[in-house]
Amino acid sequence: MRISISSFSALLLALLAQAWTSIAAPAWIPFDTTQFKRHLTLFTPANKPVELYWTLSADLATISVGVASNNSAGWLAVGFSETNGMKGADIALGYVNATTSKFVLEDRFTEDFVTPVLDTKQDLTLTGSWTTPSYTAFTFTRPTKAGCNNDQDRDLYVELNTQQHVLVAFGTSMSFGQHAPTDRTSAVVDLNSPTDAASDLLMNPPIADLDLIPFSIIAPNTTVPARTTSYCYSYFEAPTDAKYHVIQELPVVRDPRVHHLIIYVCDTPPTKLFNSTSPSVQCDIVNPCLRFFSEWAPGIGNRTYAEDYAKPVGQGDLSAKHFMLEVHYNQVDPTGFTDSGAGYQLMLSKKLRKNDLGILAVGMDPALIFNIPAGQFKTATYEFPKECSNLLTQNVTIMGVAVHMHMRGHAGELSIIRQGTNHSEPLVKVNYFDFNSQGSTRITPKTLVPGDRIMTTCVWDSTNQVNATTGGYASSQEMCFGFVEYYPLQALSMAWRMPLIVNSTGQVVNITGPLDGNAAFCPHGTNSSLVPLPAFNPPLPALGACSTSGAISGQMRWNIYQLLGVLLVAMISVNGV
Repeated sequence: MRISISSFSALLLALLAQAWTSIAAPAWIPFDTTQFKRHLTLFTPANKPVELYWTLSADLATISVGVASNNSAGWLAVGFSETNGMKGADIALGYVNATTSKFVLEDRFTEDFVTPVLDTKQDLTLTGSWTTPSYTAFTFTRPTKAGCNNDQDRDLYVELNTQQHVLVAFGTSMSFGQHAPTDRTSAVVDLNSPTDAASDLLMNPPIADLDLIPFSIIAPNTTVPARTTSYCYSYFEAPTDAKYHVIQELPVVRDPRVHHLIIYVCDTPPTKLFNSTSPSVQCDIVNPCLRFFSEWAPGIGNRTYAEDYAKPVGQGDLSAKHFMLEVHYNQVDPTGFTDSGAGYQLMLSKKLRKNDLGILAVGMDPALIFNIPAGQFKTATYEFPKECSNLLTQNVTIMGVAVHMHMRGHAGELSIIRQGTNHSEPLVKVNYFDFNSQGSTRITPKTLVPGDRIMTTCVWDSTNQVNATTGGYASSQEMCFGFVEYYPLQALSMAWRMPLIVNSTGQVVNITGPLDGNAAFCPHGTNSSLVPLPAFNPPLPALGACSTSGAISGQMRWNIYQLLGVLLVAMISVNGV
């Protein structure tokens, strides 16, 4: 009997669902677990379990939650966050009040890694509570959307096939305070999957039948210079005997001074920099490869791609054949050292997924970002112009989005402006950016049509600084990037509006036609020319959106100094490929 991949997945899902629902709830849990459709057991670093149950209302407007811990008779909390950490988390805290001896449910919020404070608006409804000398448990309901003028609650990701970060923590007494390091944990779930098994299949796709082949993109021993910021590069040739898909990406980071990793695809071999295919390292060169393939930053772990898409390697016009690995090192005390090698272990398969996945970088070249004055918030919006999206050969599907900044990063947002309109359609909104907890957010798939624009908005917090922060590649500088995951793969690799590029004699490079001081940078394949643009027209708020307070929702401003792009010219023409 022959079974197709899709039929096999459906059969596997049904079997998993049957097996999952047959697992009885722990006998000690005091509330009726059958009132909930979904269940997850979260384990702390000390292997202590916390049981979490939930059900979404039919209109997705409210969520009913049950949480239980038999690790102690202390306070218990469950939170929803945009990242894997506490920063910006929306927290439900349950405990017994020492004065009244009554169980209390509090709606709390934290802007950073500090004790959560009471929300001004308490919008949790306690539906049950149970405490004994051995456990704490409670049930409650809450809205899934924060509503207008409410910066202390988080919108939950309740659309199908999206991901929600969930946090749990508990204490050893009813007096709320800092938990032990091993008494907290987190997980990523699809709140709206019909079954626990379906969510697990989405978050942990099966790979046993894919005959995975390891391919290492790991730098050899690297002598890192004695300076605060160093970018070191290694070149790798991909196997080209067949077309492969990258099913898993496993970052390898051995030294805490690694700030980030990026794998670039080179459209032609960088022979001027690397004249041998044997892995070697060169630091502080200008990287001529422009197409993003994968990125790692603190908070990003291993990744397995679902059966709908994966990144192509080997044979095929747009498949990756030449890789450039970038390792950014940040030394607070720059004495220099030797790293035993950072990079990726990629797991390849000849059993291909349905679509070729690509990454589009949007935002702004860091060298062109204006200064961020000390003592204030700064907001700016950068455009992926229609002149670039017109280079797409067909409609593409966006299914994942990430925002990247450095240590001053506070909030970020990506949105689509549809062709012929000036109203924004949000892709992702990160109200509390956390540099130490980054990663791509799975979203409800959105179609990007040639002629559409993408806006990348970044908010930086410089309120505790005494000096201005400049844009640039060092950890002490700032940047504003959005990474858009989409399929099917296109030749376009990145896109943004930028000031005109001039050469050393003051002449404009690669520009013809009427100009107002702006140009589109749209590298696609080996073409890196610039396209003249009309004046920037900031978008209007999303149709039907309510006005909210906070830095991210203030008027977006286009404040770029008209800087000379000599570095970018060097990247394109001096080193060459």
